[in-house]
This record gives sequence, structure tokens and C-alpha cells, in this order.
Amino acid sequence: MANLRLVSTLGLILLFVLAQVATFKFNIIRNRFYAPFHFAGGFLVATLFYSFTGNYFYAVVGALGVGFLWEVYEYLLWRFVLKEDRFKQEKMDTIADIVLDFAGGLTAAIIFFLLLN
Repeated sequence: MANLRLVSTLGLILLFVLAQVATFKFNIIRNRFYAPFHFAGGFLVATLFYSFTGNYFYAVVGALGVGFLWEVYEYLLWRFVLKEDRFKQEKMDTIADIVLDFAGGLTAAIIFFLLLN
């Protein structure tokens, strides 16, 4: 499980850095660009939660919870730092991001269930 924790933690860090570098290097502000990052982030967060708890349900709920907190972070970033309408979060984008986080977490839980049972 220690290797799983390390891989998922490094994967999350790499995913975050890659998204930030791509955003600033290529001036990306389209929400569709981030869809794979939300799915992969949900997958990696669920992997991390599973490595600590060994529970599939907690892994999925953890991915969903972290995804929700990420959306709160994005809103607060827009509200207090960016303050431009072009960065304002749209309701459907927020919902899609949370669904993708959940789908990534559920996928991870299903894969672990199939591989470990």
C-alpha cells in the first residue's frame, strides 16, 4: 500500500503542475481542456483514499469530497483573486467537473475491486 500512496501522491502533484503549466504556457481558459484532469484527479484521489482505508466506498466519497472542495477553491480564487468575468465558474461546468471527479473515483474503486477480489 505504501507504493500505492506514493504513486497516487506523485501523480496528483504531476497532474496539478501539468495543468498549471499548460494553462499559463498556452493561455488556456476553455473548460473542456480540464475534463481529463478532473477524471484523472478523481481516480488518483480515490487511489490515495483506498490506500489508507482499504474501503471502496470511502475511496469514492473521498474523491467526490475533494472534487467538491476543489470547486469551492476555484470559486474563491475567482471571487477574491482573479475577479474577471472570463474566469467566472459556470454552473454546468462545475457540475460536469464534480461528475468527472466522481466517475474517476468510481472507476478506481471498480478497478481495485476487480483486481483485489
